[in-house]
Amino acid sequence: MSARTLTVVAALLALGGNVAHAQEGELDDRLVALTYHKVASKPLDLQAAAEQSEVVRRASNFDRPDALRAEAERIGRELSAADPRHEFSVRVTDNISEYDHARGEFSVSLFKPGMYVQSPSFRQQYMIVFDNAESARAIAMPKEQARAFDARLNQAGRGVVDEIRFRVVGDGDPSGAVTGQNVVRATLTSVRVLDRAGAVLFTPTLAPGAAVASSSPGTATPPAFDAARADVAGLRVGVKAKDFESTVGRLFGKVSRVNRSEGWYPGYAAALEVNSMGCMSIPGRRQGGEPGNVCVTAYLDGDDIVRGVRIERMFSFVDPETFRSTLVRRYGPVASAKEAGSYQLGWGPEIDAHLAYGSSGPHTALTATYAADEDMMSRSLNAAPRIRVTLQLVDAGWAVAKK
Repeated sequence: MSARTLTVVAALLALGGNVAHAQEGELDDRLVALTYHKVASKPLDLQAAAEQSEVVRRASNFDRPDALRAEAERIGRELSAADPRHEFSVRVTDNISEYDHARGEFSVSLFKPGMYVQSPSFRQQYMIVFDNAESARAIAMPKEQARAFDARLNQAGRGVVDEIRFRVVGDGDPSGAVTGQNVVRATLTSVRVLDRAGAVLFTPTLAPGAAVASSSPGTATPPAFDAARADVAGLRVGVKAKDFESTVGRLFGKVSRVNRSEGWYPGYAAALEVNSMGCMSIPGRRQGGEPGNVCVTAYLDGDDIVRGVRIERMFSFVDPETFRSTLVRRYGPVASAKEAGSYQLGWGPEIDAHLAYGSSGPHTALTATYAADEDMMSRSLNAAPRIRVTLQLVDAGWAVAKK
């Protein structure tokens, strides 16, 4: 199997990673895309896909409508025939990191969080991520053995070829590091890391799918998100307002009760607030939203039960990778991730869009949002922006029952 040109790139927030190039090979990009749309139940615009085909592009103006219809029908048949059990094979030119003395390991770059294999089809880019990549990332080795291995890598410029097999299993990156449209979630079924001469350097033991990267050696993979047991900073939904008020008052300060406001979700009757103005941005001034501030809002239903909790924290600065890895360790594999003016991760079941933290972000029971809070002063000083981290948890079961 010949090597193919694939691009291994980092996520939008530059969570670490480089661009690597190889030679064209045998991965069936079209079948990857069709399998993804079928497995993930994501509609494929058959007309738009057909318009990009060579047969339609070469057709005369007279024949084009018939060619377009026939090609759309053909793509539709291929989509229906796509087999979720199909295993894809590909070889990717890659590299191995320097030895990490603290962890006692090397890292295979392709399998780090934020990296993906680019697969173009239908004039779109599909990004293939692996939900068990962490189990293929680390090459653990004692220092005495690592010295000779490192020298061998240096002779080849640390370049290797990853020979991989995978199945398409869904949509989105469970590590939350890759965002955007057409993120193809795949599970590695076999991996061999070869040197440029074809000798096997590493054959990892792969974990089952849905494993996510940890930032600490020896850290167990977190369990899947459980909406019934979830909390944000120890605060839960489904509790009585008086009990919640007592807890929040002890942790964060004076609690104020506010009546329903216009624009709230219809099921919300009132709210409890702590430091409601303390995390607001005031354009042009270094006031409000000071680092260290914490702001809490709890939404109550008509029976005075907490049905939604939002907690905001202001930081002088925290990098997006720390945000991502900390929350993935805490809540497990990510259900949805978006980058639209801010970096947003989501866990749990889908909820009504009117209950979500933002219209563009994940519409899930739990969301975490990372947003830079720049002002004129920080820009003029070329300083790192303040960062607002917002966690919102909604009682998804209650919301479904309200429909």
